[in-house]
Amino acid sequence: MLKRNRITLLVVLSLMVTILLSACGPSADTAVPATVAATTAAATTASSAATTAATTAAAGATTAAGATTAAAGGGDIRIGLMGPFTGGSASLGLSIKRGATMAANDINKAGGINGRQIVLIERDDQATPNTGVTNIKDLIDKEKVLAVFGTANTAVGVVQAPIVQQSKIPWLIPVTTGTKITEEPGSPSYIFRLSMVDRYQTKFVTDYVTSKYKKIALINDDTGYGTLGRDDVLARFKEKNLTLVADPITYKAAGTPDDMIPMINRLKELAPEVVINWGLGPAAANIKKAMKQANSDFQMVGSWGLAMPEFPNVAQGLENGTVVAQSFTVDTTNPKQLDFINRYKAEYKTDRVDFPSGAAQAFDLMHILGEALKQPGAADDREKLRVALANTGSYDGIIKTYTNPFKTPTQDVFTDKDFFFTVWKDGKLVKLDNK
Repeated sequence: MLKRNRITLLVVLSLMVTILLSACGPSADTAVPATVAATTAAATTASSAATTAATTAAAGATTAAGATTAAAGGGDIRIGLMGPFTGGSASLGLSIKRGATMAANDINKAGGINGRQIVLIERDDQATPNTGVTNIKDLIDKEKVLAVFGTANTAVGVVQAPIVQQSKIPWLIPVTTGTKITEEPGSPSYIFRLSMVDRYQTKFVTDYVTSKYKKIALINDDTGYGTLGRDDVLARFKEKNLTLVADPITYKAAGTPDDMIPMINRLKELAPEVVINWGLGPAAANIKKAMKQANSDFQMVGSWGLAMPEFPNVAQGLENGTVVAQSFTVDTTNPKQLDFINRYKAEYKTDRVDFPSGAAQAFDLMHILGEALKQPGAADDREKLRVALANTGSYDGIIKTYTNPFKTPTQDVFTDKDFFFTVWKDGKLVKLDNK
């Protein structure tokens, strides 16, 4: 019993000494016991793990709220790239992809965004609204992209706009022109567009035709693009207190030349001096073929959609004389624009730039995005990127020099002041001498 008490006393005394030494702390030349070192290392590791877990949890929570998509200051900057890369509107999607890719490569080769690379995550919507909805949800929820870039068709863009606003993710539009898209409810707006928006394009076209012709007819395709554009044209005529020769005629965007014959016969009865066509290139070619079958022809003036290469490819010369509104053309003497055209041809091993305005608009818009990404926090946080885009200062692009480009009520860059007319001549769009 006595022996046991002595042992207990020794243990207590030993503990007391250890506590006193610990309180005083080890001197500079005193070796830290292995057990203490191990405990310290474990504590540091646990603390680091806890901090990492807390940071990850916070990032995850922010991602769910639609703001942060990547750990601050590291990794690639993922941008969703959407467009009709296959199908009837593939030339539009190709123009977006190539223009955006050329600009992203420029940015990356110049050092990226603070050393980080822009990576484009592609999704093909095939000009189908349902596919467009699936794609944008996938890019936002699964791929966790920082922003989305595209698409081309108004029918797709209209159904994507509410998703963008609800998800609070920046969306940069280089081609889609439907007026309604940038009018999507929600404040602030996450939608930024650099394209020939129909609100201004219809004014440009209407001002031109009404200054030259008295008897004017309007035709449009049956897509969201055609019907919304028709409504905009009608609004412009109402503003000018002018009338058409008859109510607008709607045709099937996928119609054959034979499908177009009834419309051509109706136009022959109306005998307009000019026909405004709000549609796309493939259908315009079939309309021209139907005119030839019906031994008839009319001066046609159209939107940017008639600049699609499918128009001359299918019309085979019948497109000649058709007037088309544009923001950019290969018929230029501007050195900067010529350099872009030559680079495009060399990089993609082609002798032509299919849908040049789309490629140029995508190129400039991707560069503007690159400038915004350089702002503090913008490369990691959707909200900070939105603010950076909204406050874009100046950028010298290939189409023009942009100054505060998104400082408009709908964050649309172009107005009718940025457009000019071209005319199809032997398979090429050349600038129209008179406006």
